[in-house]
Amino acid sequence: MRIISGELKSRKIKTIKASELRPATDRYREALFNILRHYINFDGIEVLDLYAGTGAIGFEAISRGAKTCTFVEKDFQTYRLIIENASELGIENKVRVIKDTAENFTRKTSDKFDLIFADPPYKSDTIYTVYQNIINRNLVKEGGLLVIQRSRSTVKKDNEIFQIEPYRKIGGDVIYLIVFGG
Repeated sequence: MRIISGELKSRKIKTIKASELRPATDRYREALFNILRHYINFDGIEVLDLYAGTGAIGFEAISRGAKTCTFVEKDFQTYRLIIENASELGIENKVRVIKDTAENFTRKTSDKFDLIFADPPYKSDTIYTVYQNIINRNLVKEGGLLVIQRSRSTVKKDNEIFQIEPYRKIGGDVIYLIVFGG
């Protein structure tokens, strides 16, 4: 896996085999960031990558100019992988890696972010609690974005909870894009 664009373009990101890990493919990340560039300027923003996995999404945001990225990952092996990848990329000063569940982190934090990515395991209902925590605790800054990646198989229930239709379909996934004010 590699970083698609920006300062760290073409740098490799290590991955591991884990049952719940679905690393964001190069194709998916390229499509996602092509969409996002029309909504947000990455220079100097603060990013939150929930259910971070390998950290590919957050590393891509840093490569494109994000000031910092907070990665939240509950699996110890994957948590350690993010730290290792940040070190190999030479960006340890731009990352904060937290070993916790997305539900706990979003329930406890008072930090606010310009861009939040949430890519839960397929068919996981934890995203509904995380979504409510983000909304209720105002974790997205004015003018910021919340991006939720889901399986096409969860669209019906997702639409009921999020009260919006998916923004785009990419492969077997859908992306919900929620803009906060601004």
